[in-house]
Amino acid sequence: MHDASKEDHARNRAVVASEDVAKFIELSEVLTGFSRYDLRGTGMAEAYLDTVRRQIGASNYAALITLLEETWFRHPDWTGHPALLETVRAIAYLWYTGAWPRLAPAAHAGLRRQMANEEFVVSPSAYTEGLVWRTFHGHPAGAKPPGFGTWSMAPPPVPTVEEISRELEPDFTGRHALFTTPVSVSDIDPSMLPGPAPERYTTPSTQPRAAEPPRQEQP
Repeated sequence: MHDASKEDHARNRAVVASEDVAKFIELSEVLTGFSRYDLRGTGMAEAYLDTVRRQIGASNYAALITLLEETWFRHPDWTGHPALLETVRAIAYLWYTGAWPRLAPAAHAGLRRQMANEEFVVSPSAYTEGLVWRTFHGHPAGAKPPGFGTWSMAPPPVPTVEEISRELEPDFTGRHALFTTPVSVSDIDPSMLPGPAPERYTTPSTQPRAAEPPRQEQP
């Protein structure tokens, strides 16, 4: 009985972990503009989720998920939550570059974390799996070479929103948590569609970058 209880406990923990990763990918799909298929295909979802929780704390991450779920991951009210707003920017940065960024000092202080506020690459795999390479059909320097002679070939054209819509129609219609009834992809704002192209229609953040750390004079 004792062994069976341990197996049940391990199985329940695995189910919870799987649900946590699925929720994180759902959040990341909205933040990055890439589909769940693309995000899972990087193999980095679990590592990134662990990184986010370690950097901002489990309670802050739970508060972020709760805030987003209240609006079905769309147009949450960030009033009074500047640290969480900085966090979602950091998550998007993490997926695109494979690195956790240095947060704005005020946001880092608001998260009440003791660890250093410094940018770091999560792992060598995170660098090679960064989404930024896919946005321009490139490849990370020193890794994932595209093949001999490919430098002489023009990259494929960037797909239009209509082409992405046709490709995603079977999977996307009525699937996303934003929609409670089936809808046509043509009725969805292009900025809400997953895939490599819609991010072109998203206005970059106007939030000023965090100030550089003060330089110390050498004696």
